[in-house]
Amino acid sequence: MDLPISRKRLRSLLESPYLVYPAGIVAIVLVYTLLFLLLSDNFHFSVNARPDILTALYWVIISMTTTGYGDIYPTTPVGQLFTMLVVVTGLLILFAVVLPLMVTPIMDRLIRRPRLRASEWISDHVVICGYNAIVETLIDGLAGRGIPFVVIDPSADVVMSLQRHGHDAIQGDPADEDVLNNARIARASYVIANAGDDRNAAITLTASQVSACKIIALVESLDMAQYLEYAGADFVVSPKQILGRNIGLTAASAISFELSNAVDLGDDVKICRLPVYPDNPLVGRKLKDVGIRETTGANVVAVFKNGEFIVNPPAGTVIDEATVLVVMGTEAQLEKLGSSSSIKKPAGDGHCIIAGFGDVGKEVAQRLDEKGIAYTVIDRKPYDVKDQVIGDSADKAALVRAGIGRAAAIVVTLNDDAKNMLTILLARNLNPHVSIIARANVKDSVGKMYRAGADYVTSLSAVGGQMLARIVEKGALADTVQLAEDVLIGRYAVRGSRLEGKTIAESGMRSRTGCTIVGVRKGDRFVASPAPSEALGPDATVIVIGTAPQLEACAAAYGLKKINE
Repeated sequence: MDLPISRKRLRSLLESPYLVYPAGIVAIVLVYTLLFLLLSDNFHFSVNARPDILTALYWVIISMTTTGYGDIYPTTPVGQLFTMLVVVTGLLILFAVVLPLMVTPIMDRLIRRPRLRASEWISDHVVICGYNAIVETLIDGLAGRGIPFVVIDPSADVVMSLQRHGHDAIQGDPADEDVLNNARIARASYVIANAGDDRNAAITLTASQVSACKIIALVESLDMAQYLEYAGADFVVSPKQILGRNIGLTAASAISFELSNAVDLGDDVKICRLPVYPDNPLVGRKLKDVGIRETTGANVVAVFKNGEFIVNPPAGTVIDEATVLVVMGTEAQLEKLGSSSSIKKPAGDGHCIIAGFGDVGKEVAQRLDEKGIAYTVIDRKPYDVKDQVIGDSADKAALVRAGIGRAAAIVVTLNDDAKNMLTILLARNLNPHVSIIARANVKDSVGKMYRAGADYVTSLSAVGGQMLARIVEKGALADTVQLAEDVLIGRYAVRGSRLEGKTIAESGMRSRTGCTIVGVRKGDRFVASPAPSEALGPDATVIVIGTAPQLEACAAAYGLKKINE
C-alpha cells in the first residue's frame, strides 16, 4: 500500500517555519494559561470570583498582545512579576518571530514577486534565455548600444536582481512556448539560447516555431554545433572558440607585429596594441621623445601598463618592458610603424608555448598555424601535434622542457585559474622577457593574473559577451580583438548632439562620464588624440573609449547617436 505522503515530504512539512513557529506559540500560550490558573489568587477579577479556563486564556492573549482592558489585574508582587513575564514574552514573539520570520517572507513573496511578462512597449529587442557571467557582459554591451532586451531565467532570485537594476527580466523556462510569448518573442529581433547544450536545442526548436527572429545559440562543446544549426539556429557561437581566436591573434601579434590584432574603426582608421620587448630602443624613453607620430603619422592614444589601461597617457610617461602601446592610425601608417627600426621583435627564437590544449588552446594553435608560427603544447593528454611536452604547465620542469627560456610568448589557457596564475608566476620567473597571454575563467581573476606577471589577460565572459553584442549590432559573426578587459570603442555623430559647437575641454566628457575622445574625423581629416581645444563641428565624428556603462552614460548625457561601422 502506498503512503499518501512520502517521509521526505512529511519531514519537510514538520520542519516548515509556518508549522513550527505557530506550534511553539500555542504551546507557550497554553503553559501561561495553566500558570495563570495556578496563580489566580494573585489577581483581581471584576466579573467572576473563580476564573475558568476560558478566562485564563483570554487574559494571557490580551496580555501578550499588550491590549489589557483592565478587567483583570495583579494584586500581589507575584502577580505583577508573572504579568511582566507574559507581556515581555508576547513582545519578543511579535518582533523576533512573527514579523521577521513569518509575516515578512510572505509579504515579500506577494509584493516582490518576479514579473512573468515583459514590458508591453518592448519591440525589436533581444530575448536572452539564461543568465550567467557572459550575459552580464552582454547586457552591458547591449545597453551601451541602446538595444533593448529581455532576460528569461528560471531563478526568481536572478530575475528579481535584474529587475532591481532596472532590466527587463521574467521568470520561467525559456524552452516553454508560453514563456517565450510572455517575452514578446513575436516582436523580437534576436533570441540568444544560453542555457547549456541540452536546453539550448529545445529553446532553438521552440523559438524557431513561434518567431521569425534570428537565433543565436551558444555551445559548450563544438560537437553540438551542427545539431543546433539543424534545430534552426542562425548563428552557433562557442565562447571558448571566440576566446581562443582573440588570444591567438594577440599571441601572433606579440611575436610578429601585424595588423591582425587591429580593431577597425572605419574610414580606414585602425587601432592596435604594440607590445614593447626587452632591448627595444623605446625602453626607458618618454612618450614625447619617441617620435612615433612624427615619423609614421600614427599616434599613441593609450598605454597598458602593469594591468592598468591609461587613455591619453601623459607625454612624460616612461616606456618600460611591461608597457603595451595602443596606437591609432590608418592602415598605411600602422604598416609603416610595424616595419620601422624602432619596433624590435621579441627576444628568443620566435616560438610560442601553449599551456593547455582544450578548445581554447586548439583555437590558439589554429591561429598560430595560419601565421606560420611554431609552438610547443604542454598538456597532460597526448595530442597529434608536432611538438608536445606531456605534463602540467604549473610544473617548472615541464616549462623548462618546453623551452620557456628561449620562448617569445606563452599562452596560458587552462580551465583552472589557480593553475593559470602559478603558470604565469613560473614563466615570468624563468623568462623575465617572455610575453605572457592568459585566459581568465572568472572575471575576478583578471587583476590577480596581471599582478602575477601576465602581459595580457582576457576572460571568457568578457570576450563572449562582447562578441554576442557585436553579432546583434551588425548581424554577422566577425573576429574581434579586445584592447583591454571591458574597454569598448564607440563612434558617434556630433550633429544634433550637445557636443556640437563645443571644444573637447568645454564638453567635460571625461570628468562627467569617464569616457575619453581619442579621435575626431572631420571630412577627409582625421585627428588622433585631439587637443582639448579641438572644436567639434556638426559634420564631425568622435571616436570614444570607455566601458559599456560609461559609453551608455556618455550617449545619454550628450544625446549622441552611434555610427555602426
